[in-house]
Amino acid sequence: MKSISRILKIKWASVIKMSFELGKRSGRNPLSVFLDFIKCYKTRGTSWFDYMLFGFHFNTDPVIRDSFASEYKDNVYMNSKCNSPESLEILMDKGLFNEVYKDFLGREVLDLRKASKEEFLDFINRHNEIIVKPAFESGGSGIEKLTSQEVKEQYNRLVEEGKFVLEEVLVQDPKMGLINDSSVNTIRTCTCINDQGDIKVLYMVLRVGRQDTFLDNMSAGGFYTKLSWEGKITHPCYTSRDFGRAYTHHPDTGMEFVGFQVPQIEEVKDLAISLAKVNPEARYVGWDIAITTKGPVVIEGNERPSVDLPQTYIHLDGKEGMRDEYEEALSIKLPR
Repeated sequence: MKSISRILKIKWASVIKMSFELGKRSGRNPLSVFLDFIKCYKTRGTSWFDYMLFGFHFNTDPVIRDSFASEYKDNVYMNSKCNSPESLEILMDKGLFNEVYKDFLGREVLDLRKASKEEFLDFINRHNEIIVKPAFESGGSGIEKLTSQEVKEQYNRLVEEGKFVLEEVLVQDPKMGLINDSSVNTIRTCTCINDQGDIKVLYMVLRVGRQDTFLDNMSAGGFYTKLSWEGKITHPCYTSRDFGRAYTHHPDTGMEFVGFQVPQIEEVKDLAISLAKVNPEARYVGWDIAITTKGPVVIEGNERPSVDLPQTYIHLDGKEGMRDEYEEALSIKLPR
């Protein structure tokens, strides 16, 4: 049944287009790419995003492919084995997350499910602009940036659409704004806790938005790149748009990506470790961290952080993925 369910979720039109485009880039027959993807999907749990971002259209070596953790098989397994049901409840509800991790938010927040009318009015009177979020969506879906007057006038709509979470707008560190100043550019920082309770920051991925949006998500056209341990950009930024494209410079601001040093990077890692200590039953989390004028703060925690972001082939120093690193950091053995 799981296999059938996954098949029904596949965007087949996108897969067919991907097969032609990746076939063109790799010099392979599009049908060969399509059939190869289906095989990887069935045997490895490889999503079509995985296939494209891992560079499987170029690299057909089964040993190399075995080194990558997949989305539908490995990532689902890591989430189910390493995060308790109680921790998932917290991570999946943005309002509850803000309540549990309130000491690390660095901003005022309000949950309309719990707030009184007086608390609501006081909140919108304190802030000219407000970020409005659905409690249970991901990937930037449904997030709006509204004026306080718009929030007041559209209160009923927001509640009907499940957009219960109101947040103060953050002011990011000016150095982060050099890359793109219309969005708060965040760092996806993954922590893993092993059987001995040791916390490890497994990777950091910088996400950068476009000038026409306040979001930095890929779904909003954003870019990303894996950072060095010192917080430096060492590879071009990448977007999944147009079946994957690399950028050496930001197309809107002209800022060169490679060589950029993310500020306060040690504080980012320290914050991620502090967040992991709050709920040790959440052993595998991707924290979205923003660097503000007051220091790093957490935006949200992701209970199943995408394995695509840290394993995109143009960001790897070698050809191998991170499957072994996931296993070691979480003290698990992923099924073959």
